[in-house]
Amino acid sequence: MISSNISEHLEAWLLWQNELQPFLFDDSFTSEIQSGLAQLTAEPFGYGKPKDLFPAQKVPGKVEEPIDESLPPLEKLRIKAEKCSACRLAAKRTKTVFGEGNPNAEIMFVGEGPGEDEDLSGRPFVGRAGQLLTKIIENGMKIPRGQVYIANIVKCRPPANRDPMPDEAQCCIGFLKEQISIVKPKVLILLGKVAMKNLLGLEGAITRARESTYEYDGIRVFVTYHPSALLRNESYKRPVWEDIKKAMKYLGMM
Repeated sequence: MISSNISEHLEAWLLWQNELQPFLFDDSFTSEIQSGLAQLTAEPFGYGKPKDLFPAQKVPGKVEEPIDESLPPLEKLRIKAEKCSACRLAAKRTKTVFGEGNPNAEIMFVGEGPGEDEDLSGRPFVGRAGQLLTKIIENGMKIPRGQVYIANIVKCRPPANRDPMPDEAQCCIGFLKEQISIVKPKVLILLGKVAMKNLLGLEGAITRARESTYEYDGIRVFVTYHPSALLRNESYKRPVWEDIKKAMKYLGMM
């Protein structure tokens, strides 16, 4: 039996290649790849047929019910995100991972996208990287995790935990920007290159970017490594703690 992970990894690789060399992927090539994937993941193996790989996809859904306008702003936005089918990520999500925390938080963390644990639970940063982030907040900053707000660039899990594609991030960034507008934090802490690139438009290494502070819509912004990087390389722990202390000092927490 063919594992569904094979098609996920193949799709991630194809999307990456298409991003690097889109001129090589003409319609006939795309059709050929889709046909091959259809054979790999056909109904006899217990999997549905794959969606179109390269264009942003829209997933057929039920007739939408109007959103109760009396709900809090973040709750109304969450419902909109759960109904979203603007990009290919919606087709394979288990749950939308909108974000969570204090709606009036002074500190907002922004990551890149959900992983497997987040996709299953519908909550951001609950896997190994999330547990480390919780330790940073509660053991390092000495505040409950629920006192901050946590969100991601995209609300649905990318296949094989790859980085979100530019078009996927573009489809989803509006939700994050509205979250920031509603929460109105005093500090944004961006976790990793994907968050830095898509919210600030910055390219390059985190090592260089973290040497400066930035502003987004009048909010002070700090950049640091994603917690998953710390799991791979413990030498990043000290720089991350230094970055967190900068944010704490700005807020008068130390």
